[in-house]
Parts: sequence; structure tokens; C-alpha cells
Amino acid sequence: MNNKWALRTQLNEIGWLAVLFAVVGSTVALRYMTGLPGTQWWQYLYVFGAAAGVFFIGHFLLQLLLVLPLSRLSSCGGRGMAFGLTFILLVSLVTDTFVYQQYRFHINWAMVDLALVGGREVFSFSTGMMIKIAFLVVCLAFVSMLLVWASTKVTTKAVLPCVGILVGYLVVNAVSAYSVSQNVKSVTVLAERIPLYYPIRANTFLSKFGLVAAGEEKLSLSQKVGSFHYPLNELSLGKGTDLNVLILAIDSLRADVVDAKTMPNLTKLQNQALVFQEHYSAGNATRAGVFGLFYGLPPFYWQSALSTNVSSSMVTGFQKAGYEITAFATATLLRPEFYATVFSSVRPLRMGSDSGETVAERDLDSVDDFEKWLEQRDTNKKFMSFMFLDSVHSLDFPEDLDVPYDDYWLEVDRLKLSPDFDPREYFNRYKNAAYWQDVLIGRVLKILEKNDRLKDTIVIVTSDHGEEFNDSKLNYWGYNGNFSDAQIKIPLVISWPGMPAQQINHRTTAYDVGATLLKRVVAVQNPLEDFSVGKDLFDPKGREVFFVGSYNEDAIVAGDDVLLIKMSGALEGHSLKDWKEIDAAPLKKWVPAYLQMRGKYRQ
Repeated sequence: MNNKWALRTQLNEIGWLAVLFAVVGSTVALRYMTGLPGTQWWQYLYVFGAAAGVFFIGHFLLQLLLVLPLSRLSSCGGRGMAFGLTFILLVSLVTDTFVYQQYRFHINWAMVDLALVGGREVFSFSTGMMIKIAFLVVCLAFVSMLLVWASTKVTTKAVLPCVGILVGYLVVNAVSAYSVSQNVKSVTVLAERIPLYYPIRANTFLSKFGLVAAGEEKLSLSQKVGSFHYPLNELSLGKGTDLNVLILAIDSLRADVVDAKTMPNLTKLQNQALVFQEHYSAGNATRAGVFGLFYGLPPFYWQSALSTNVSSSMVTGFQKAGYEITAFATATLLRPEFYATVFSSVRPLRMGSDSGETVAERDLDSVDDFEKWLEQRDTNKKFMSFMFLDSVHSLDFPEDLDVPYDDYWLEVDRLKLSPDFDPREYFNRYKNAAYWQDVLIGRVLKILEKNDRLKDTIVIVTSDHGEEFNDSKLNYWGYNGNFSDAQIKIPLVISWPGMPAQQINHRTTAYDVGATLLKRVVAVQNPLEDFSVGKDLFDPKGREVFFVGSYNEDAIVAGDDVLLIKMSGALEGHSLKDWKEIDAAPLKKWVPAYLQMRGKYRQ
């Protein structure tokens, strides 16, 4: 009898804790609505009800699995486990709301893996921000203790509130199912904002009653089964040139910050070089941008390249031509896994900078290592080098640097970012970091000059993606959030020995860089489509559309418009300039080409 009573008491505590967590968690989840234009009160109610159901079910089941068995042995142990579970889930939820507000995706394994392996090279926090995070964590620990304590003090049965939450969840799902059948976007757009929420669909059932409107088109994005067939044919080389190649990429560098005040050395180089005014990355994140640059393929082929360890066409072509391939990256090549993809055929391989406490110091280490290598290398071999600097991405520069912008954010505190936040000082800090990168660009050029290599080295300065400072006024900050100009338009400056300075105004893409180098420098005889979706940089035609990607979405850029392709296969139209939503219908004519491209390099 006592055992039955104890079990009922424990289940009642579990039920009440799940209810309380659902209420608190759903209130926190209203933060996911930030940045959604034209929100109405009922949308907040929908999100609250959907989140409450998800959080209640998840928390209740986890307690049955983890807390109840321990509670049968020790009530203190069970409550300790309940606290730990509640605390971890609350911290994860609050963190996810911040991530979603700035990047429009939820925490996923790829992001966690990047943080665990990339560490300080990928994520950096100021002292002030760390203090705020610590304070927030303490507050969440207190809230978690309060919830556990409250669940033990409630004497009434938890059945009624539990049933109430579940009924509300069913109602929300019914509303969602009907809204999907009628293409009510003001409802369907909410589902992706709630983590782990997968509402039911009932189109088949509702169609029996004539309640299904003309369906919103969704794509089936299941990949074609088969191996990575890349290049389509083995690269064949003719007689190439004697030119070396140095690709100097600045992580997160926007196209519009290259000016005489912010980047004087690069501006000076522009006066003697080829400047591509309308250049675009292959994506809005590092993995996508670097992959497109070296492979000449859209980012949706990343997993195929990683699983097969097939090296990039650019590296393969230059190796076949007898070039020495080197990489001088500041951040580790372990994440993203460039060591196993882009440079999988290059060994030994410098894996990143390990000297320096700050990103600015580690960038300097990359340049120092390049200088040492250049002075000691076998001068009888041509080289193709990739230098990848990280200070702009980390908003870092030396404390004693005489920066061009005095009114800058002294400490980056991303917790302050919101739709109404004034980005001026934040952007000034970004530009000061770009100035530091420009100092290093100047030093690299002097190193080449000192070693008499400027005369026979193609120097390419570019980036992997841009960086947004709420340019769209839709609360997008950073990168990997959308495919607007702010996030995918990047600089491309090429100093090519023997070519006169020129401004090139037609659109070009990162895919074109490798295509041009392989054709013009090492004389690859294959047709371009064997190894790239790019064109010759100097060909003004053939880029009416191009494909871009991120860690979890693809898009088709067509003129000044973008067709966004979500993980679910849903399609949205947006403006390339400011990411305002537009009619997707005229852009759907490019979908067959996209689907064909997804299978072209798979057998």
C-alpha cells in the first residue's frame, strides 16, 4: 500500500514538474517570434500552445525514463536528477532562442560539433558577455530549483493540467493540419520556429471532404543513391603556365567594406588588379563558401565529398600539374572538415594556427608561417597556396592597433542584438577588424615582393561569405541566416601578372574561380561541366541563375530574386537585396534545373 502511495506521489510530482516546465518553457519560446513581421496575438497563443505540448511531453517522458527509476531508490536522488534534467533543458532552450533570433535555425549536431572541435577559433565571447551568460545560467539554475520545489509542494492531482496541455496541443495540431490544407501561411510559418515541433498533416483525410486547397509546392529532397562521381572524367592537362597562385581568403568579409579608409592596402591593390564588382559566394557560411570555391560545386554535395574523401578539383588539377599545395589557415581545418575534403590529398597539411592567445595573434602566426615556408621552399616547384584569416569573423584586432574607427563596440555582447539595436558601433568594430586584416594583406604582398614572387604569382583576395548587421531590418545578424547581398556578396580582387587593371561589372560566383584557374593556369582540357558548375570569370554570360547553400538550406539566385528551398522542401521567394518576401511562383521554373543538379555528380 505504501509502495503504491509512494509511486502515485512520485508520478504526481513528475506530472506537476512537467506542467510547470511546459509553462515556463512556452513563455521563453515566445522569443522565437522576434523578427516575424506583422505578428498577431493569436500567433503568440498558437506558439505557446504548441511549445507547451512539445515541452510537456518531452519533459514528462524523460522524467519517466531518468527520474522515476532513481526516485524509487532515493527521493533525494530523484529530485536531484529532476533538477539536473530541468536545468539542462532550460539552458538549452534559452540558448536556442538566442541562436534562432540571430541565425534562423535551431541548435543542431553540426553546430555542436563545430563548437566542440573548433572551440575558440569558431566561437569567441567577450568578458562582459561571459559574465552575463554566467548570471543567466545562475538564474536558470534558481528557476529550475524553484520548479522542482514547487512540484513537491502541490497537493492536488496533476491530471487536470496535464490533460489540459495535451488537449491544447491537439487543438493546435488540428489548426495546423487545416491551415496546411488551406495554405494559411500565417499559421504554417510558425511550425519551424518551435524546436522539435512536427505538427500532424491530414491532407488525405481532409481531401475526402473537399477541404484541401491547391497545395503549396514542396520538393522531395531525398538524395539520389550512389557514389560521388566527381569529376565526371579524370582531369586531363595540356601545357600550362609558370604562374603560382595564392588565394588569400578573409572569413566573413563583406564586399562593401573594401574602401580606402577601412582597407587601404587592398584598395591600392585594386588599382593594379582585376576587380569583380558583382561577386557572390557559394553560400552564407564557411563550409559552403570554401567548398564552392575549391570544388566548383553547390554545397549540397558536401556530405558526398566528406564520406568519400574525394579531393577538390582545384587541388587535384594543380597537383597533377606538379604544384606544391599548402594551406595557412588560422582556424582549425578539422571543423569544417576541410582536411578530409578540400585538402584530403595533401599531406603533410598544416591544420591551423597554434601560436597566439587571440585570433589576431593567430592570424599573424599564419602569415609568419607562410613567410617561413616561402623562404625555405623548393623554388624549382610552382605553388598553389591557400591562406585563410579569421580576425574579421571574430571581430578581433590588436589592442595597440591605430584603428580607423574610434567609436566602436569595446566588447561584443550578442545578447543585446535585437530588431531595434543600433549596429553602428558594432559595424565599426567589424571594420576595425577588417583594417587589421588589411595590414596583414599588405604584409603578405611585401613578403611576395621580397622573395621576387609578385611577378609570377596570381594573388586572389576574396572571402567565404558576408556578414549582416540587420541590413534587412528583419533581425538577421551575422551569417548563415539568409541569402541576401549582405550575407553572400563578397569581394574578389585578382592581381594577375600580365593582365591590366580592370573593373568587371558582370556577375561572377565563387564557382568561377576554380574553373578559371584550372583552364587558364594549368590548362585542364576537360569541358567545364566535368568538374565545375562555374564559368570563366571573364565570360559575361551564363549566370542567370546559380545555386547557393548553408548548413541546412539551399537557394536558387535568379537575377535579383532568390527562391529559398527549406529542409522540409517548402519554397519561399525573397529579394536578393534586402530579403523581403516576394511571390515565389515566377521562380519555380528553375526548380527542375536544381533537382537535376542535385544528382548530376552522383552515379
